Amino acid sequence: MPSIYQPRRPRASPLWQLVNHGWSSFSADYENKHRPVLGPLKSDTIATVESFLRCGDLASGFTRLECSDCGHERLLAFTCKTRHFCPACHQRRVRSTSEWIAGSVCHQVPHRQVVFTIPKLLRGIFRKRRQLLTLLFQSAINTLTESFRLQLGLAEGKLGAIAAVHTFGDYLVFHPHLHVLVADGLFAPDGRFHCLPHGVIGPMTELFRHRFLAILQEKKLISPSKLSDLLGWKHSGFHVHDGRDDLIAADNHDGRKRLAEYLLRHPFSLQKITWNATSKTVIYRSKRHHNTKRNFEIFKAPDFIAAALLHLPPKGQQTVRYYGVYSNKARGRVADKSPSLIAGATGNSAIAPENSTSEISNLSVVASAKSDHQSVFLLVEPPPKRSARLMRPLWRDLILQVWGGDPLECPCCHGTMKIKRPVLRREEVEFFLRLHGLWEGVVHLPRPPPPPFDIENLQRIVPPWRAIKEWIPDEEPNLDWFNRSSNPSNPDPDGFDQRQTWKPAEIHLEDGRILVLD
Repeated sequence: MPSIYQPRRPRASPLWQLVNHGWSSFSADYENKHRPVLGPLKSDTIATVESFLRCGDLASGFTRLECSDCGHERLLAFTCKTRHFCPACHQRRVRSTSEWIAGSVCHQVPHRQVVFTIPKLLRGIFRKRRQLLTLLFQSAINTLTESFRLQLGLAEGKLGAIAAVHTFGDYLVFHPHLHVLVADGLFAPDGRFHCLPHGVIGPMTELFRHRFLAILQEKKLISPSKLSDLLGWKHSGFHVHDGRDDLIAADNHDGRKRLAEYLLRHPFSLQKITWNATSKTVIYRSKRHHNTKRNFEIFKAPDFIAAALLHLPPKGQQTVRYYGVYSNKARGRVADKSPSLIAGATGNSAIAPENSTSEISNLSVVASAKSDHQSVFLLVEPPPKRSARLMRPLWRDLILQVWGGDPLECPCCHGTMKIKRPVLRREEVEFFLRLHGLWEGVVHLPRPPPPPFDIENLQRIVPPWRAIKEWIPDEEPNLDWFNRSSNPSNPDPDGFDQRQTWKPAEIHLEDGRILVLD
């Protein structure tokens, strides 16, 4: 039995409550307290926070869903569609984009995750000049390319990599570093893919260290004395995690999707936030910190807002970039149809038909290895050329994946509900909310149930999900408003009479007209 979809209640979120409480204080003290860290308060930042406060709020407008068979009606609130601040909208983008990356961007070859970290002394360079993060992308990708080419002896081999910059660490500290989802080998000019032997990359930390410092020196972002000090450190602070223990097999689609979700994840988690309305403080729980020796941090509401906005990228900045054969330019050259290929196994070398060399070019990949061990060689077609917009799932598909239930299925007759026109006018919004008994209740709803997905260990809870009852107390009959019959002539089966909450049935406008239900 599938789970019953319950729409989120944004005002019950601890993030909404702390932002709603602390935004005015944050704005008032910004110039004296937060400007030295965040820089000038931009209009894009203000618009993002204001949009978040209206995200999912029925009082800001909604779309009507109506069943043509029985007349049952639902109200679907609008979203803000912002990223890196609104957890709900960002997570929807993560799930849709990760599916597209795993199925339409990545080839069916082994993959790994490589993480590039820089010392704390250099992180402040990017705090107010986020455009300089391009230097981090360039250094990491050049390091990977040179290291792979040296290992495989392919001077013209190309990477297949997707890089995402993260500016956040535990407890929202500013910690810029790079996560790269990269194919475990190189693509040769003739289209063949050569795997790394035994998955060993080699020492890349020193190569990355010298490349990054050379770029900083070229751009005059570091003084000669500081450069000399960094080169003389025994422990440089640079680190490259090569991911050799977590290789993703060629046929592991879910593994590639899981890594893509990790690359695109939100800077902070709602499950770690606890808002104390009495003391007006925020408790953020995470891993045990090596300095404070505790697994939580306490913020005031304006300070938490400042810490969260520190990781909001400037408008138009690309936080995810595609390189090599995974770049937009390279994928645009791939034909829609690929020739039939042969799969086989040999001892020391990959064998293809004699007349198939030209056909395989840029259309297929061949998994190969060095001649010092036995290996299986597969000729695999690359992902088909598809539009990212067409491949990303819709809202209905995402709800089906997470909850296991169809949000457009009528709970009365099990028919399919159709989308009616959106409701934006203030008088109409108030009228329909009063009709459904939600005009006052929308503010006082308790915390919503968590989604059936464990964020900590990235393991999904298989539907049907039956944990909703734990979050819905018996004394809260209004929580089932989304799946309740909207007929005002019949009392609610739980004892809640809607006729007491939607009166008057007419809304008198200022110009003398009367708004009635159509």
